[in-house]
Amino acid sequence: MAATNQAIQQERRRLLIDATITAIAEIGLSKLTLAKISSIAGLTAGTVNFHFDSKESLLLETLNFVSEEFDQSIDQALSQSGSNPATRLAALINATLDPEITEHRKMAVWYAFDSESQTRKDYQLICGNRDRENFKLILGLCEQIIRQKNKEDEINARAVANAICGLTGEMWKEILFAGENYDRDGAKHVCLSFLASLFPWCYEMPAAINREKTNTLSGPVEVIRAGAAELDQAAELFDLYRQFYQQKPNRELARSYLGDRLATDSSVIYLALVDEEPVGFTQLYSSYCSVAAEPILILYDLYVARDARNNGVGRALMNRALQLAKETGASRIDLETAIDNHNAQALYESLGYSRDNEFYKYSLEL
Repeated sequence: MAATNQAIQQERRRLLIDATITAIAEIGLSKLTLAKISSIAGLTAGTVNFHFDSKESLLLETLNFVSEEFDQSIDQALSQSGSNPATRLAALINATLDPEITEHRKMAVWYAFDSESQTRKDYQLICGNRDRENFKLILGLCEQIIRQKNKEDEINARAVANAICGLTGEMWKEILFAGENYDRDGAKHVCLSFLASLFPWCYEMPAAINREKTNTLSGPVEVIRAGAAELDQAAELFDLYRQFYQQKPNRELARSYLGDRLATDSSVIYLALVDEEPVGFTQLYSSYCSVAAEPILILYDLYVARDARNNGVGRALMNRALQLAKETGASRIDLETAIDNHNAQALYESLGYSRDNEFYKYSLEL
């Protein structure tokens, strides 16, 4: 029982830290309140006060969390890259662009705390330590690479390390503003090209990226609630969604099912549009939680067209679902996904959804 309670408390602390990350990304540090954080976490203000003495202690814990996550990612990359300094340097740079530690919410956290660090010694200590340690690692590896080729008189290791840190720092800023649309593969290509230019005896210049094959949308994502006028558009995406789950193509079935849902107002369907073309949809059902005696939403379907993926479409649909939950007074949103659907899992977890490890799911086919 004690172990269960401890696990619950740890999970709530994690939820509060993740909610703080989301809140900072949305409104910044200056407007941040415990009420905003507790609202995002789906917990009471009293729960926040139970786990953290003050807003400042929660903020400091959040900064420590992203800092430790960054350090662990670097350590893991280096531990898996062997002893060759060129391999280790490439692994380190790739780790600094890892989607988990550089999602745009966490970039917002770093820059928010960086901006406050001049007046806060505790913030300055954490942010400055991360920068110093990262630079020290890069400098050491550059020195080893240059020394192996006896190029000390031709190449300045400190200048190269500064350039690499500046390059990755600029990419962090790009992630902050581009969000889900950021092209990490393109960024890694630039970094590897830079290394190949400096150290041609260690790295090969990568082939040019074929931009025709990248899934880059031309306009912003617009999310609308589907009605009868959008039935055909929604049905086309719904049919593709069912095929993704190994169902045979059946456009008429898809149209009939969604038509019934719209006619009876038994679900809410959102369409994501880019340049007025449908690129994704989600469908939600209203339900109830007997234990909490409160309404909930079930996000049953989420699909993004293949050519539109990695452009923030899924996130835009999920955010609209969250808005619906708040508008209707739902206490939470439930969803399920396939065990091997890692992309979807990463999206859900980046938005603060937590995986259920306490209950089994049962079904009876009739």
